[in-house]
Amino acid sequence: MFGYVVANLDRLKDGERHRYQAVYCGLCRALGDISGPESRLTLSYDMAFLVLLLSALDKTELAEEKAFRCAMHPLRRRAAFFNRHTRYAAGLNLLLAYYQRMDDWADDRKVSALAQAKALRRRLDEVKPRYPRQVRAIEEGLLQLAGFEKSGETNPDLPAAVFGRMLGEVFVPDNHPHEDLLRAFGDKLGRFIYLMDAAVDLKRDIAKERYNPLVFIQSDRHGDILKVLMADCVEAFIALPILRDRALMENILYSGVWTRYLAQQKGVEGK
Repeated sequence: MFGYVVANLDRLKDGERHRYQAVYCGLCRALGDISGPESRLTLSYDMAFLVLLLSALDKTELAEEKAFRCAMHPLRRRAAFFNRHTRYAAGLNLLLAYYQRMDDWADDRKVSALAQAKALRRRLDEVKPRYPRQVRAIEEGLLQLAGFEKSGETNPDLPAAVFGRMLGEVFVPDNHPHEDLLRAFGDKLGRFIYLMDAAVDLKRDIAKERYNPLVFIQSDRHGDILKVLMADCVEAFIALPILRDRALMENILYSGVWTRYLAQQKGVEGK
């Protein structure tokens, strides 16, 4: 479900690319600090976007840790940007990763997903008490989504709205001065992500007889549906008082979020 909120690297300037990668590396290091090195495998660019967004809203500086060696990419030294928002995003990354792997286990009985979930569960007792509102929203949202899957709900707006509400809460740290605007943006982005994932996975879900809310909607309409949802998301983004990194985040919302969908469409057309 995650991994769609990414930058189009080909359209980034060199400084933007460095900043984006350094925010991602900072998030990776924060994950390791709060939940152990194995949790770094759950890292998502979606949460790197959240770090950029929260930092841009209050202009919190991104401290830089320079010239460290990464075990995953040992040949080149890397830099990492981090601040108080990095730790928040890392905690929520861990929570979402755990529940996603449990969902993968429930859907496909993937042994690897269950093993990863068990490894992450050991850390959850430390993380969950810090974010009770967000945990409640995630658990309630996933329960509702499971109900839609069980009943075979054919209206895609209903499960998309549930996922939107869930991500809306994830995007709002406690007592944030722009919580209403952030919640609205997270909600719109969540609806888009949910149906983008459904569109990308449609053929695979049909082949495996898994629930997909777009199964009864003609595939040539999917692109238009997604464009309307992203237009709503961009409108909510524009309402936010962004103080920096606007061009980088616009790259993600205007171009990057479409990369997996466009790649999938090209693959379909090539067959």
